[in-house]
Amino acid sequence: MTMHHRTIGFEELDSLIGQVAYESDWMSIDREHLGLFAKSCYLEADRVDMTFSQNNAFGSDLVDGFLLLSMLVFWNFKDFPLKDQDVWGLNYGLNKVRWLTPVMVGDNLRAQCRVLDMQRRGDGWLGTLDVTIEKEGADRPAMKAEWLCLFKRGPADV
Repeated sequence: MTMHHRTIGFEELDSLIGQVAYESDWMSIDREHLGLFAKSCYLEADRVDMTFSQNNAFGSDLVDGFLLLSMLVFWNFKDFPLKDQDVWGLNYGLNKVRWLTPVMVGDNLRAQCRVLDMQRRGDGWLGTLDVTIEKEGADRPAMKAEWLCLFKRGPADV
């Protein structure tokens, strides 16, 4: 069941277990965002030798896997159904990440997030999210990640 338009409160997070929390809209990564990601990682010719990267068989339009991984934050902020006062979340870790299909600038992508588990952790919830990034027209996903998020309420006193 897709809960794209449903919103839930903090105390209802465990109701998402076994459910698709969201399926995002299709989007693509453009050359500008690819360049901004490279800059934020100090991947610039005047800082590091980029020969190794430039020798890849896919060319300069290959989207870095870690850029795809960072997109999980965008999709979660945009589409995760938790909408409640005074709540926030922390990246807690990743159990597994696999990049399965190369993504090039301009490819259409979307994310689907299924909640595998949601356990009480102190006064918060530790969620295990199974996120798949689909590439339009591809037989296999672009990326799969099992992402751990700690959801909290109140001031950030962790």
